[in-house]
Amino acid sequence: MHDETLSQFEFETDPFTAAELAAIATYRKVSEGIYDDLGGIAPQDLIPLGAGLEATGVRFLLADSADRLNKWYLALDQALAELLTCSTESTRYSVAASRFLKSESGKYHQTRQSFEYAVTVFLLGRHTGPTGDYPPATVTVSLTMQSLQGYN
Repeated sequence: MHDETLSQFEFETDPFTAAELAAIATYRKVSEGIYDDLGGIAPQDLIPLGAGLEATGVRFLLADSADRLNKWYLALDQALAELLTCSTESTRYSVAASRFLKSESGKYHQTRQSFEYAVTVFLLGRHTGPTGDYPPATVTVSLTMQSLQGYN
């Protein structure tokens, strides 16, 4: 199966092989919907949920989300193994597979970091922001601006 999402990884490269497409289809089937459900979660998203649920309900919600992130991790780990091209000359990823894996692992790591940050802030009852008592989530450093930078 070929779609527009996969075509972006083929720009100026050899197209995905049938085996690569099968591995990607398996990965997508296992990880389907997890990014959409958990992507961009923030502490302020959890606070209203906690107010309406008893402690057991919040714990279940957080544990279920963590389990789904683990499922995504395992699917990505399997894709890393299945997208590897082994030949008598070399063992490597194709350019298209490398681009796909970098993109998917970036989404996974950002989602996991965002979830873990939100849970930490929520469970500690801390406020976020420039004047808050818990530091804001940072993902990189800008040397030209001499500052730590978050998702925005």
